[in-house]
Amino acid sequence: MKQLTANVFVETGLKGANHGIVTTSDGIVLIDTPHRPSDALRLKGEIDRRGRLRYLINTEPHGDHWTGNAYFEVPVVAQQGVRSRILGTDLAAHVARVASFGPEVPKLLENYRPNAPVITFQSEMSLHVGNHTFCMIHMPGHTPYQAAVIVEEEGVVFTSDNVFCKVQTWLQEADPDHWLRALESLRGLAAETLVPGHGPVCDKRYLEEQRSFIQEWVDYVRGGIRRGMNKADCVANLTALAERYPMDVGQDGMAPHVMRLNVGNLYDYLTGAGIHARG
Repeated sequence: MKQLTANVFVETGLKGANHGIVTTSDGIVLIDTPHRPSDALRLKGEIDRRGRLRYLINTEPHGDHWTGNAYFEVPVVAQQGVRSRILGTDLAAHVARVASFGPEVPKLLENYRPNAPVITFQSEMSLHVGNHTFCMIHMPGHTPYQAAVIVEEEGVVFTSDNVFCKVQTWLQEADPDHWLRALESLRGLAAETLVPGHGPVCDKRYLEEQRSFIQEWVDYVRGGIRRGMNKADCVANLTALAERYPMDVGQDGMAPHVMRLNVGNLYDYLTGAGIHARG
């Protein structure tokens, strides 16, 4: 793990979302968990060597942030929607997907049960552990249930997937209006160091690049609609942004799939269809 401050350590080079730990005077807090079970077990061993794990915070509802929860026997904290989505997951399908990550994985998934959040919040919540304060703020954008986690004493904010630093951005269920507002909220925080959901650690200067790319995506799909393309045409033909950034670790070959997801969702967003249907 990379040490960011005296008490914050992060891991950004694995398949799945970034995760981190914060050491406090009364134990350790883990923020998100590895996607691959073997990585989760390795992390568990490392945490056990450092001290006692007290809490686990999930920043969003996608499985790359919470699959590893099952290997940590501590209370999980998250926005209410994260709990609902985890409990509503088709576990058989989820386990089958994760089992494909490597030959060692299926055995580690025997009798798998997710460790869903038991402490939830709607808009904002503070968790005090030892000499540290973890301020969790609901910032919808990439999904409706994102939360930023600010570690106040360390000047660090875990942004979740509202920031993809120098890797391809997934907009498969994004609301761009909410996302752009979330980026402005992040800009207004006192913390300067950003741990993104994917990609390397950055600072607030990257927020403008992320904002510009989201706006470019929206304008790109809007241009297709203005040229008279229907949804199927847009999904099949709007692929130019695939080369703008590389895919994140472990996502090789997924760019065409991500383009289709992004375009399909943004078409619905711009036409008021699907999950973006109004009224």
